Amino acid sequence: MQLPKSYQHLFPSSSITDLRIQRDKTYIIETLLKNATLEAWQWMTKTYPKSDIIAVLKSATNLKKKDVQIWSIFYKVPISELACLQPTFRSGLKSSWAY
Repeated sequence: MQLPKSYQHLFPSSSITDLRIQRDKTYIIETLLKNATLEAWQWMTKTYPKSDIIAVLKSATNLKKKDVQIWSIFYKVPISELACLQPTFRSGLKSSWAY
């Protein structure tokens, strides 16, 4: 199984034809958590088990607060378990900018 070609616009930095459902599942799930349309979200939930989606939601470090808040509510994942929203992670981001 492959990603539907109509989802190419959701993956601007990758070619859909190069992605593999299992090999690239973390990248695919993380991208769809950020960019998904309703149709793509439905595809994701049919393709991947809830446990895989929750694992990516918890461990993802490049998701923004607005990206994860709805998912944390939907999947009943406490904000405290989301890596991208932890103060230690967020403070590290500020120091990485070159001024």
